[in-house]
Amino acid sequence: MDEVGARARRRRSPWNLLLIPGGLISFATLWVGSIVLLGRLYAWRHEGSVVTVLPDNLAGSLMALAAFFMWIAPALVLGNCLVWLVPAARRVLDDEARSHPGTSFLESNRDLIRLALWVAPPTGALALAVALI
Repeated sequence: MDEVGARARRRRSPWNLLLIPGGLISFATLWVGSIVLLGRLYAWRHEGSVVTVLPDNLAGSLMALAAFFMWIAPALVLGNCLVWLVPAARRVLDDEARSHPGTSFLESNRDLIRLALWVAPPTGALALAVALI
């Protein structure tokens, strides 16, 4: 926990606050989009069932939960990329990361992509399987 506190203390720039909406907007877009697609796939596979977005049963809950975990790391990568597109934010965040190995834009995204490669395939497969079964 000490490392987390130290990291929070060194990130003093207001530009860091852009990471929050960047990640949240990316996550919400990916998650809601996948829920809509999974719900349509479920309705197509289960003809006669009335589905507005997701079914009101255990299958709907499992699809929503699996999609939730599937998109966390990719949304954070996308949020980092969106903030990186702002030149002033990029300069400040790069300066903050320079003195702390492993916290640069590339290293952070590399680690998040590694996490996504472990989490997204099984959770995506679960969501898809539930929609089809």
